[in-house]
Amino acid sequence: MSIAEIFDRIDKNKDGKISWDEFAEGIRVFSPSTSSEEIDKMFRELDADGNGEVDLEEFGKCLVGHDDEEEDEEEAVMKKAFDLYDMDGDGKISASEIHVVLKRLGEKTTMEQCIAMVRAVDADKDGFVNFEEFKTMMSPNNKSL
Repeated sequence: MSIAEIFDRIDKNKDGKISWDEFAEGIRVFSPSTSSEEIDKMFRELDADGNGEVDLEEFGKCLVGHDDEEEDEEEAVMKKAFDLYDMDGDGKISASEIHVVLKRLGEKTTMEQCIAMVRAVDADKDGFVNFEEFKTMMSPNNKSL
């Protein structure tokens, strides 16, 4: 799944921008106990131009940065995203975990489709997506999904 696809799933009204409410709803799918204050802090970090909405460019820069100064922060954000999928905390994502997360997001993805997603980026052929493979999977240049 690409960053644009994730953005589209969060952008419920399809206006090309993520509002605070849409962002909060997306976060609470994975972490229902996240406070409004925590969500507000995350949203303000994403909203680089401060206009109260997050566009695809801001969203993408946060997840896959290109600035060396921000590389550590970008890596941390990507790791948090990885951890949302890695539900059992074993350091790898199974097709089953992807299926559960996508169902929570309201996607009608089959288990077979999730298996195909894993296979598309599973460089070491262990049947799972590790963190490096996850970064490939989330890359805006990834055409395999």
